[in-house]
Amino acid sequence: MSWTALGEQLKQGPLDVIVPLGALEQHGPHLPLDTDALIAEAVSDRAAQTAGECMVAPIIPVGASHHHLAFPGTASLSDGTLRSVMVEVIQTLLSHGFRGAYLVTGHAGNVGAMAAVMAELDPTERSRVVSFDDWPAQRDAVHRVAEDQLGLDRELVGTHGGHFETSIMLAIAPDRVDMASAVAGHIGPAASASAKLRSEGMAALSPVGIIGDPRQATADAGESYLDALVDLVVEGIEAHRHRSMQRVAP
Repeated sequence: MSWTALGEQLKQGPLDVIVPLGALEQHGPHLPLDTDALIAEAVSDRAAQTAGECMVAPIIPVGASHHHLAFPGTASLSDGTLRSVMVEVIQTLLSHGFRGAYLVTGHAGNVGAMAAVMAELDPTERSRVVSFDDWPAQRDAVHRVAEDQLGLDRELVGTHGGHFETSIMLAIAPDRVDMASAVAGHIGPAASASAKLRSEGMAALSPVGIIGDPRQATADAGESYLDALVDLVVEGIEAHRHRSMQRVAP
């Protein structure tokens, strides 16, 4: 889209913007380094279509991935750098007339910087921004789908490079998935896995870079996982719009 086309669209009525956040990091031997970016874009695109009056900005492709640096190809930004990038992107987008801005991440490592963004904004800006940084809520939504709809154990489904991310990739970019190279990774409770990941890094938790077992992943399961993630974002957008309308009501 050109700047002139966007300018005309902004004149036609209220328009929100989703800013997706990705990562450039390993996802096991079977998934590409930009997996989180592709998933964040897919969730953002579908949420924007469902919510309406919303567009998606180009993704911020590199995130906070220091816990994956033992694996070749991983690139990482510090939390401070990532926070500054997000703040400046949001401020400039709001200055052009977007009604609201929504941060959506495909990578759990970004949530600390996302939460800190709000403190950097002035009160008026803050009232127009939502950061979807409740990663446990997103993980639990996916695991509920696994248990209730697919009959799968959440520890086998896992998180990073496991059944749910692999299934989503099979749904949105099957040509980027090498299922012949898929192997099981760390299997165990998500909370303890996350704690070890943060303290010791992924290589100490899973030498293959996977949490969960991706070998039974399917595109159909990926669509179900995507639906759950999109629903969370759409619900958040609609709730924020409702609050905003209440603030301006006479």
